[in-house]
Amino acid sequence: MGVNALFHFLNTGNQRIFTRLKKWLQAWRIKKTKKLDNDQFCWKLGVDSPFYFSSEFAIEHSSITIIGSQITHNPSWPVKYSIVKKKIFGTSLQFFDSAVYYGDLSEGELYHTFHLPKGTGYQLMVFNYFKYHTSGEIKITQ
Repeated sequence: MGVNALFHFLNTGNQRIFTRLKKWLQAWRIKKTKKLDNDQFCWKLGVDSPFYFSSEFAIEHSSITIIGSQITHNPSWPVKYSIVKKKIFGTSLQFFDSAVYYGDLSEGELYHTFHLPKGTGYQLMVFNYFKYHTSGEIKITQ
């Protein structure tokens, strides 16, 4: 009788833990995916950290627009802006659309519209091709 009671307790305890963990993960996913109103991101990249990933967002219409500025140390240095989705465990990326801009661009000179399918889990990826130092600000609108 004692062994059966112990197994029953462990089984119901595991169910409670699993249920709590599941609810926490669902709440975390909802917080991580957000709708775009006017999200603004500041980024700084260098040789040691050439990538920037925004937080995840959802696409409700078939396009988003990025507006912003960037500063580089050389006018011939490119900066690539891409819309991506991370695959399982972040081991690979699925690219949807990209745009490349060169040199310093003041506010409003960096302007691009990405055409994408509706969905969730999208991220803006900024890549500076391992150049010395680049920085910028981006506002994403739908």
